[in-house]
Amino acid sequence: MKIRVKNITVYLYRHRFVRYLFVGGTTFLIDFGILYFLKNNLQTTITFSTSVAYWISISYNFLLNRYWTFEAREKEDLKRHITIYMFLLIGNYFFTLIFVAIISNYIYFLFAKALAVAIQMTWTYYIYRDMIFYTKPRIKL
Repeated sequence: MKIRVKNITVYLYRHRFVRYLFVGGTTFLIDFGILYFLKNNLQTTITFSTSVAYWISISYNFLLNRYWTFEAREKEDLKRHITIYMFLLIGNYFFTLIFVAIISNYIYFLFAKALAVAIQMTWTYYIYRDMIFYTKPRIKL
């Protein structure tokens, strides 16, 4: 039983999508924590709070996804990764900002943010995997 649990744990750890979900979940917690703190404790605007939380958490997200989830460590690809990632971030940022600003008029702002993140997840993993952190298959001799 103990060996089987270890094998399942190792399998899950090595599975790219599971790592993506872990990074996404921790990014979500960082994003929400900062958003909540800025909005509720410092009484900043929803737009300011959402913006600051987004950019801090997304920096963490990029680093972990690049080096751990997708194991894209090649220095020559860093510029390409950052360039494509920035286009995705800008699109996701404006989507998040507009979505949260509008929807938070009807539901609690953290629920609006969670919904925005859930919607973004439908396209983000595939863009990460197939466009941003795509690495050319290596020829094994």
